[in-house]
Amino acid sequence: MSDKNSGLLGSKDIIFMNVIAILSLRQIPNVAPYGASAMVLWVLAAFCLFFPLAMVCGELSTGWPKDGGIFVWIKEAFGKRIAWMVVVCFLFSCVLFFPLMLQFGFTALGYMFSAGLAQNKVFIGVGSAVIFWLLTMMNIRGMEWTKIINSISAWCGVFIPSAILILLAIVWLITGHPMQTNYASVSDWIPDLSHWNTIVFLSSMMFAFAGLEVAPMIAGRTRNPQRDFPRAMAFSAAVIVGIYMIGTWALNTLLPAGKTDIVAGVMQAMHSAAATLHMPWLLPVMAICMFFGALGQINSWLVGPIYMLQEASREDNLLGERIGRLHPKYQTPAFALIMQAVIVTLLCFSTFISTSVAAAYWMLTALTTITYFIPYMVMFPAFCRLRISQPDTPRSFKIPGKILPVLLPIMGFISVTFAVFLLFIPPSQINMGGYLQYAGKIIGGALLAFIVAEVIYHRAQKRNAHLASEGKI
Repeated sequence: MSDKNSGLLGSKDIIFMNVIAILSLRQIPNVAPYGASAMVLWVLAAFCLFFPLAMVCGELSTGWPKDGGIFVWIKEAFGKRIAWMVVVCFLFSCVLFFPLMLQFGFTALGYMFSAGLAQNKVFIGVGSAVIFWLLTMMNIRGMEWTKIINSISAWCGVFIPSAILILLAIVWLITGHPMQTNYASVSDWIPDLSHWNTIVFLSSMMFAFAGLEVAPMIAGRTRNPQRDFPRAMAFSAAVIVGIYMIGTWALNTLLPAGKTDIVAGVMQAMHSAAATLHMPWLLPVMAICMFFGALGQINSWLVGPIYMLQEASREDNLLGERIGRLHPKYQTPAFALIMQAVIVTLLCFSTFISTSVAAAYWMLTALTTITYFIPYMVMFPAFCRLRISQPDTPRSFKIPGKILPVLLPIMGFISVTFAVFLLFIPPSQINMGGYLQYAGKIIGGALLAFIVAEVIYHRAQKRNAHLASEGKI
């Protein structure tokens, strides 16, 4: 392979990026309390969001295979201003998502030593900040490092721990231990949707399938996007849905559904199985694997949104030249990555002022989900608009038929809207304080993203008009 192509992503790299960006064992404890009915809910969530998302992103990424991904698609459909608002919302979701994943990773790592350390706010907050800075410095050195970290994390953080969890459940059963959650009755498989507080975590299930638009953000750095993206989407989808469903069954096998903690559920199961099966080495091995998984998922999201920001800022110089400036040696957006690390560090310390690690974790989940799903609520209509306004744009992959291209984006839009609605119902399992305070934080987070986007856009337009009047642009 030539030096020119050595830093480009291939089909395998895209699959690793998709899998590590989307698939996370942290999602399984969110759903495990549903027991056998979680199988139906996984299928429902995959059918309503993941399938439409995969098909829509597959077509858009091959029609507009440029750096920027979702920004480029929405700009083509609705213009730069709306696309810029989407970019800022997406970036807000990412900087909220990073401390969320770091909390999960350090909670798993803490369990390797003691359950108390897994709930220690200082250990989680400070450790999260240090690790994020380390990842930032490595990614500043270029895409080669991003590929290496993603590959290692996909194996050590996703495939290996998933295999351990599933094999452990099989060993548990064949050695005569009873399944800890009842899967025998037909009624156990039917989700109880009669109470809102029992389905609030469905929005988290939707978020578990989000992320297929991350790889297209750096489509310009792939060898053959028209060929590689559809293949990678299909293979990634099969792996992700399968592991989520089998992993949930395995967790329910080792731990009663009603006793599963949403943050530390996998490590709870490992602790129980290690003691019962006399495998003390299980806990540290799984803790290290899940820590790597958290780092890999962060790393997959760390670079893509920054390249999207850079692409969004380029036309009208929205953020000024300094933010978009590339590193002189590595040609990476170093300044933007460092600014992102500063913001994430402040959010990592939010654990200090929360009522509990679980409360901080869920609030970050809710804020991440709403700011992340707002771009989706624009992306699905953008797909429909582009089908009408630019039907002749070459696409190596198109959603087949006449009904599916209309039905799938509508289904995806309704699913995302429903998931956002569910966020405003606080989980009954966690003390989130007063409802007005809880809802105010969610609404405030979304409003802040819009205000920041509008202020930046307005100032850029004013600055550019002034420069134009002076003949400088």
